[in-house]
Amino acid sequence: MGTVIQDQQQRNREGQPRWDRCERADLFEQYRELRTQGVSEPQSAKDLKVPRTTLQAWRLWHDTLDICPPVADFFQSGPGLAFLHRLVIAFHLVCVEVGACGIRLVCLFLNLTGLNRFVAASYGGGVPPFTHGVCNRAVRLIMPAVG
Repeated sequence: MGTVIQDQQQRNREGQPRWDRCERADLFEQYRELRTQGVSEPQSAKDLKVPRTTLQAWRLWHDTLDICPPVADFFQSGPGLAFLHRLVIAFHLVCVEVGACGIRLVCLFLNLTGLNRFVAASYGGGVPPFTHGVCNRAVRLIMPAVG
């Protein structure tokens, strides 16, 4: 199952491309491995072809998550991110399309479980690349294929 959450690369205000979540997870994992091997931060940035300030921002974000470190590591890995996408899409399908739940309750679920640290818990027009309204529309498009 592919991801519905981000179908095109977004750009920030300065016009620089934002990192794809899967690519970011892979690069951050490589960065952490390089750092455990004693490679300096500037050298890691050079080796990975990622701005040093971007790596610093990713590390700061990861280090300030108020969640169990192994859980944070999992949800920032490629397999963890793929699992999270499937979970959110399945939750939308079951709770919003099949059940009588609305998008606001999906967001409440994400907040209560702490998954809002990894998936935005917005339901309005919001800022790209993802809102639950967008996800919900995508789920409606794939529903005929599901059954």
